[in-house]
Amino acid sequence: MLTAELIRANATLAGLTDEQVSALTEMSKNDEASVIGTRIGEIYGGLDNDIQEASGIAKNGTEKTYDYAKRVIGEMKAKAASVDDLTSQVAVLTKEKERLEGVVAKGGADAETKKQLAQAKTDLENVTRQYTELKAQFDTEKASHEKALFDVKLDNEMSRATVGLKFKSAFPESVTSVILRQAIEKVKGMNPEYIDDGNGGKVLAFMQNGAVMRNPDTNLKPYTATELVAKELTTMGVLDTGRKQIGTGTPLAQPIKTEGGSIDLSGARTQVEASDMLKKALLSMGLTVGSNKYQEQYDAAWKDNNVAALPLK
Repeated sequence: MLTAELIRANATLAGLTDEQVSALTEMSKNDEASVIGTRIGEIYGGLDNDIQEASGIAKNGTEKTYDYAKRVIGEMKAKAASVDDLTSQVAVLTKEKERLEGVVAKGGADAETKKQLAQAKTDLENVTRQYTELKAQFDTEKASHEKALFDVKLDNEMSRATVGLKFKSAFPESVTSVILRQAIEKVKGMNPEYIDDGNGGKVLAFMQNGAVMRNPDTNLKPYTATELVAKELTTMGVLDTGRKQIGTGTPLAQPIKTEGGSIDLSGARTQVEASDMLKKALLSMGLTVGSNKYQEQYDAAWKDNNVAALPLK
């Protein structure tokens, strides 16, 4: 998003009045809100479809995704409660059947006792059957729901992994798009799962022979999706390795000036981070904010790193 500071830092726009600057920032804000809103709508739409496919429970008209997911989870909890209730019934009926069988075995049973035993056996069989069927249904729906949510999270991770990738100019976009899809599918096949990050959260990791795949270039930290996608593309020979490829897990302490002259911002996770890193780098190079050279370097790095594709903050 354009800010008053960014606009005034551009020498070409230095003559704009306060009203014009305000109008530009407002237009930029509205445009960004529209783009973000559309993207959020697409994400929630995909999540709605995944929830319905996994649970078999349809969304109600204009029901919000949050309310929809909450309702589905509530229905699943109700089924889980039903499973628990049937489990209790099975335990009670089993105990009663065993008691009656004991009475019969000791020869103290009359016709009424034998009738009660027969009824207890019938009730136990019916409840056991209901329990088995309901639990199987619940377990299947729970597994499908969890897989759908995992797939959504994984797809989001893979989308982030492609931000900032730079292909060799010799390859047309029609070719690189196909190769990129192949690389993403290969990485998705590397047994991804969320593991404990040591700080009470979860982090996406990839497994090989039951062990976490670790990157020797990052002190054996788990490979990130970004690193694995870049690794696959480098192996295919289509990635421009003139700029250092870095995972999104840890931002750069200092931007890197590459051989091609551009500033590497691949460690930035948001546009705000990228802007701060870029400003510090340019100032450290002795450039003055608002100068033509400053703005040229700023615009080039912003474009080369595809910063516009990152979330705002």
